[in-house]
Amino acid sequence: MAGLLLSTPPGDVEQARADFERGAALYGAGNFRAALAAFEAAQARAPAPQALFNIARCQERLGQLADALDSYTAYLASAPDAPDRAAVSARIQELRARLPLEASLRISVEPPSSVSVDGEPAGLSPVAVRLSPGIHRVGATQEGYQPLEREVELAPGGRVQLELSLVPLAPLVTGPERAPDAAVRDAVAPAPKSPPRRWTWVATGLSAASLAAGIAFGVSAHQAQDTLKDGSPRSQEQVQQVYDTAVARSNAANGFYAAAGIAGAAAIALFFLEPHLGGPPEAR
Repeated sequence: MAGLLLSTPPGDVEQARADFERGAALYGAGNFRAALAAFEAAQARAPAPQALFNIARCQERLGQLADALDSYTAYLASAPDAPDRAAVSARIQELRARLPLEASLRISVEPPSSVSVDGEPAGLSPVAVRLSPGIHRVGATQEGYQPLEREVELAPGGRVQLELSLVPLAPLVTGPERAPDAAVRDAVAPAPKSPPRRWTWVATGLSAASLAAGIAFGVSAHQAQDTLKDGSPRSQEQVQQVYDTAVARSNAANGFYAAAGIAGAAAIALFFLEPHLGGPPEAR
């Protein structure tokens, strides 16, 4: 860890050293995904060329060739006098030669859901994967929603953005019980009917719909926030995308809550006022 920045606080340097050593042990044990997370944590606390090199090695072992290419390039930029510069440059050229044969697929699902590609788990959306050219089957599942599958065809070196929306499961609705015929006879004269409150029900419906949408977006925002805490390794771009998604959904939830409050207040006012609107003068 000789490349640690001198301006880094001592506490962060020690924690970065511990993360680096933990990553080295995990790499030696063949747990490349956990090793990648440890090296990325060390790099975030105290940037060092050695951490970048090990991040690239983990990404290459995990098949994340485009990310490995970027990490190797960043390593050479941060260590101009690296003794293995020639070997790393050759490795970069090999990766560049392989990359055009692969395609990039980014999958977004609303609400965030578990994604599978060709029957294999790919993580929680949004997720990006690199695949061989051809036809692939993408699936998305989330509790309370109908599962969804789509086929996507990828060209060599192509970049495809796939956006999916899940449909909620319809609740089981049962009709009201019907009273026996003997119980529905008029015992007294029917009471005069009050004018229909059409706009009251319209406002009530808008309030309920806005509240439901606000709850849905709020839950989705919390799920997006939880995604950042699940321990899965992610690039800085992926972390930023998940964070932006959580903020956007939180703002949408607040907007729907405000709309629900306004529509609810209007419904209450119309409940008392609507019977007197548009009636004959003597009824006012």
